Amino acid sequence: MNFRKISIAVMLLTSTGAVIYAQEKKSDTTKSEKEIEGVIIKGSTKKGTESNLIQIQKKSVEVIERVGYAQLAKQGVSDAATAVTKATGTQKSEGNGQIFVRGLGDRYNGTTLNGLPIPSDDPEYKNIGLGIFKTSMVEYISLDKVYNPKILGDFGGANVNIVSREHSGKPHFKIGLGSSINLQTFEKKDFKLQDGGPGFFGFRESTFIKGNPYQTYPFTTKWNYKNAQNPFNTDFNLEGGANFGKFSLFAYGGFENSYEFSKGQEGLYFANNNPDKNYNNIERSLYKSNTTGLVNLAYKLDTNNKITITSNYIHSSSQSAKIYQGYVNDLDRNVIIKRGDNKITDLWINQLFGTHKVAATWVADWALGYNILRSKRPDRLQNTIDAENLNLLAGSAINNHRYFDDLKDETVLGHAYLSKTFDRVKIAIGYDGQYKDRRFEYTTIGLNFVGVAPKVDPANIDVFINPANNTLFTYQTFQPSTKIFDPFYYTVKQSLQSGLVNADFTLSDQLIIQAGARFDYVGMLINWVDPIADKGGKTKVYNKFLPSLNAKYSVDDKQNLRLSFSKTYTLPQAKELIPIAYYDVTTNTYGNPDLYASDNYNFDLKWEMFPKSGELISVSAFGKYIQNAIARTNYASATPSDMSYFNISNWGYILGAEAEFRKDIYSWNRSKIYTFINATYMHSEQEYKSEDEISAENSGKRIVFNTGKDDIQGVSDFIANANIGYHYKWKDVNTLDLVVSYSRVGKNLYSIGTTGIGNFYEVARDIVDLNLSLTLDKIGIGISAKNFLNPHFKIEQENTTQTFIHKDYTKGRQLGISIFYKF
Repeated sequence: MNFRKISIAVMLLTSTGAVIYAQEKKSDTTKSEKEIEGVIIKGSTKKGTESNLIQIQKKSVEVIERVGYAQLAKQGVSDAATAVTKATGTQKSEGNGQIFVRGLGDRYNGTTLNGLPIPSDDPEYKNIGLGIFKTSMVEYISLDKVYNPKILGDFGGANVNIVSREHSGKPHFKIGLGSSINLQTFEKKDFKLQDGGPGFFGFRESTFIKGNPYQTYPFTTKWNYKNAQNPFNTDFNLEGGANFGKFSLFAYGGFENSYEFSKGQEGLYFANNNPDKNYNNIERSLYKSNTTGLVNLAYKLDTNNKITITSNYIHSSSQSAKIYQGYVNDLDRNVIIKRGDNKITDLWINQLFGTHKVAATWVADWALGYNILRSKRPDRLQNTIDAENLNLLAGSAINNHRYFDDLKDETVLGHAYLSKTFDRVKIAIGYDGQYKDRRFEYTTIGLNFVGVAPKVDPANIDVFINPANNTLFTYQTFQPSTKIFDPFYYTVKQSLQSGLVNADFTLSDQLIIQAGARFDYVGMLINWVDPIADKGGKTKVYNKFLPSLNAKYSVDDKQNLRLSFSKTYTLPQAKELIPIAYYDVTTNTYGNPDLYASDNYNFDLKWEMFPKSGELISVSAFGKYIQNAIARTNYASATPSDMSYFNISNWGYILGAEAEFRKDIYSWNRSKIYTFINATYMHSEQEYKSEDEISAENSGKRIVFNTGKDDIQGVSDFIANANIGYHYKWKDVNTLDLVVSYSRVGKNLYSIGTTGIGNFYEVARDIVDLNLSLTLDKIGIGISAKNFLNPHFKIEQENTTQTFIHKDYTKGRQLGISIFYKF
């Protein structure tokens, strides 16, 4: 750890005139006061209601956007990933599951829980999969698309902050049950699962027998798929809350699972339009489970001091069984590939917060966190079979193999903010720090055969690969025979030390200017042992000074104008820096130690109007300028499916416009029709570096771009969400909501083509959901129809003279029903 760099960050803490935003408070209520002839009337509204979230947005100095539990419940949204896509300018890539905000994907975004960063559950990505966070335990989700110094400087698109529920009001206990069915899955009948997978609840782990594989058959599970019984999705959850004097307690526990079958195709083509891989028939069965527990305990010492403890445990599993049929150029034949994969993730997030009002004008906020992540792929398998002769193919350990990995991540983090309010100036100082220790281990066990492998039934591989035939196999783990099952690995130790300053200047009753800066010191120490990259290490140090400016001008009581400027950066991720290979069926991806950080410059201009409580009309213009952008792409090699990460462009920009409209259309008696609509239009361009520049920066690797300029990866030309709802309330406690939701995700660049191979584009798609919710005092009933249009999630490869399908599948329509009872 570089203490000289730490001292630079700490020096900012003593800077005069410094101010930082305080953390987002975790109290459940927002107080509003109105003075009438000396009488103060106080009201309290829950944080997650639409009207309260819009009111907070109206008063905030910086640009914020929040999606609350009330809106999500009306739309039948059950997880944070889907919730984020309901915000303006966001989309989810079905090619890889990443969240894109204003056209910028995983590497440009951040994820926090109650303001503290949380680790990714997949070494391929920077952010954790938001689908494992259930909206039932969320107060609201905040999407910060404009930078301010409280956010980590590794920022380009947005920071997604999930604010967990706290109890307020009367004691309650609620039990919920739900079930749904995917019609496409149900029609398939024989839904497949891998033998020895995580099981129904997702906790079972497979392993292999270490020792001499030529004496003891190493595998403990079968190679054959098995059929799942009754593929109906289920959901069960419990929640409750109560006050105990100065204590308040909220607890949530739940389990849900889902089955999804899809049939489609994948391909990759040379510049001359000949196929490198053309799988024209793919069947995929995907089973997921999620077990979640949350406890929030708040202790209010007095009106000026509050302590909050949050503990969140999430266990998720994913099991997929795929069958690929088609042509592979390297093998020069049609093949059948069976690929079974499963992943188990355990995440335990522990947080301690304190808020203290000292005297009338001083406020101190602090937080400590300890996150433990364990993610495994225990027993991925693959078989490759000649489609004509039905022989298992030998010659490469990758053709028939098992793969095991284990990711361990521990992070200690925290922050401390101190603010002072003067007459027309608010002054504060802040410090952020975190230390991460990550280790990733992986073992590949490849099989080759003595002699010629016999013909096999693709559905019955176990007839040949089994303990009785162990003498017919040779095992390849890429380790010497003396330590054949020792894992390869990489380790990452990362330290972040930050000083933050900020100041809010109230220049008039209408104009507030917020000026601030952040200094980030990031140190990364990386080591690896890999069969291709051998043994190596790398130290990366980044020093970043990040100024920002936010201004709000209140035109009147119902209108605001906002202006924002900032500088941020984007770090290469550890997995991208480490030169190990990840082999998928269609592509192979390698890390690149020569990557370096890119710089981002951000601009926003916004007008917003609040016609009445719960209503909003806004229009925004934004721009982003990126230097030395990082992207994954093909490079010059013998195999066009080989990919790596590069600083590909000298510069790039995104220009966009956003509009949002939330309004009650018509009201009568106890009924109303309402709508919330948002839309984003974007245009992007980047200038690629020359072939010689790329080679000089990347140890001789060469990229031959097809053009000098192109779009930026992930930037859709148009994104929109349109919702229309009907609300009816009677007897003060009974409500009915019917919401029809429509989403449009426009065409966008998925991956950059090189060496004459065309670009890859995600094709535009339209999604329609319907949700009906009925609440009768203590009983609630929900009926949903999701993915009503069942669009094709398609990625096309656009070569010069012909367009090919890279990926194409449908997810299926889903019908569901749920019920809860509240005591």
